[in-house]
Amino acid sequence: MTSSSQVRRSRRESLDSQRIEKAKKERRNKILFAIAGVIIVGAVIGTAIWGIVSTQNKSGTELPPNNAHGHGIWLAPPVDGLPTLEIYSDYNCGVCASAHRTLNAVLNEAIEQKKVNVMVISMSFVAETSRQASIASACADFQGAFPKFHDQLFLHASGGLDYEDIDTIVPEAAGLTGDALTNFSTCLNNQDTGSFVDAEAAYGAKNKVNATPAFRLDGVDVREQLFNTNTQTFDPDLMRKLLEMN
Repeated sequence: MTSSSQVRRSRRESLDSQRIEKAKKERRNKILFAIAGVIIVGAVIGTAIWGIVSTQNKSGTELPPNNAHGHGIWLAPPVDGLPTLEIYSDYNCGVCASAHRTLNAVLNEAIEQKKVNVMVISMSFVAETSRQASIASACADFQGAFPKFHDQLFLHASGGLDYEDIDTIVPEAAGLTGDALTNFSTCLNNQDTGSFVDAEAAYGAKNKVNATPAFRLDGVDVREQLFNTNTQTFDPDLMRKLLEMN
């Protein structure tokens, strides 16, 4: 026969076993809840980060309508089969402004004669406002005003461009009014073409452009061929010779 002490001992062991099992189950549940909490928090953080990254990726990614392969702007619609002249300029660069004044007329003539396609690549070396000017010129292209805006930036750059020049004075001088001016200002304020301007800078760096102005004809550096050492200027006659113009 089983004694009463043995029965009590057996009950105690059974209760102890149940308590141990209950404690193990509670620990397992706590671990599972903790893991679930980490997963949920991770998912929330991941979603938030993705939302931020997605917003950043959407910001400033507009390509100007006349963009040249995503890293420049055509001065006029390109013609198949013609050589391409790449002009790298900084809108705060005095030498660039001088080169623009002396070469612009012959370049427009060369475009009309279908001698060359001209691609403008804006760089941002000289001043803080250089990048803003580049973004603005790309924004102007959405309003069909890039060539005029490009000209006016250089005309106003003699003393260095400030933000008022870029935001107000140059747009008006380039003929932007009404809805065109409003749309331009929205593009500029939102920095819609910022990524495009960064792509221009990256393209310049890839081609080892570390000073402006720089000129490349079908990938070949032609800066020295255009520079007149006697007058210390970029010479329109040398440009005519280079492009085999009449």
